[in-house]
Amino acid sequence: MVTKFTRKELERIGRTEEEIDLVLKYQKKLPVLIENNNVEQFSIDARLLWEQLDKPQGDFSHWVNRKIVNKVVKASDGNKQKLFTETVDFTSFVKTVEAENTNVTTKEYFLTIDCAKNVSMMESTESGSLCRRYFILMEQIVSDNKEWLEIRDPEKVEYKKMSEEVCNWCYRIWHRKAYRADYAVEADMLNLIVSGKTSQQLKAEYGVASNDMIRDYLKKEHNEELLFLEQQNQVLLLMDMGFTERKNMLTKMHEVKFKNAINTAVA
Repeated sequence: MVTKFTRKELERIGRTEEEIDLVLKYQKKLPVLIENNNVEQFSIDARLLWEQLDKPQGDFSHWVNRKIVNKVVKASDGNKQKLFTETVDFTSFVKTVEAENTNVTTKEYFLTIDCAKNVSMMESTESGSLCRRYFILMEQIVSDNKEWLEIRDPEKVEYKKMSEEVCNWCYRIWHRKAYRADYAVEADMLNLIVSGKTSQQLKAEYGVASNDMIRDYLKKEHNEELLFLEQQNQVLLLMDMGFTERKNMLTKMHEVKFKNAINTAVA
């Protein structure tokens, strides 16, 4: 699966503008194939890499054989050995395409992320340095995004559960169904505890459209705090606590749970 990141996704995991620009530029020209968000399962098309390296040696087949397939180095015992191993560092496959009423067969290669970084570095050019930096960034970004999803996905589940408890609470306390405003008030109570801002204020700060989910733009730590509060609020709703009492108790719980984070932010 080709993995491409949007500016929003890169911003929420804390990447700099320079890093974002580099990734957005190169992922169009040099897409990275990643299985199951696993950093260990990167695949890079060797021909696309060759093109981004400004087509060194002028011929792809000659370059890939010299720099990857048959590249040798001197081992610690003084003997020569291959630098890259097929099925470990790269895989090869045959590709057939139609061209002017005939089929053209070429031999293509997929490289691991480490192989692609080494090959880029061996070129000793600006293009090689940029490609290598891009691969290093992609490794970090995939790992960071995986961690972000590990918080955001369960946070979505807990928000849905909390909304169900809000509905039940309204029936028990007010003998009516929950209105849209009831859900919004509960969500903003948690937003205010964590950030001191309502959903609309956060959307304005992040430049988010009014119909978008603000929590898709928040950093992992922010969503982690919301996840905790959603879980605790469900318990308090089941106890039929009033809004003000729940707000005060959740505020104290948040201060205790995330005291270090609060102190760090203040410092």
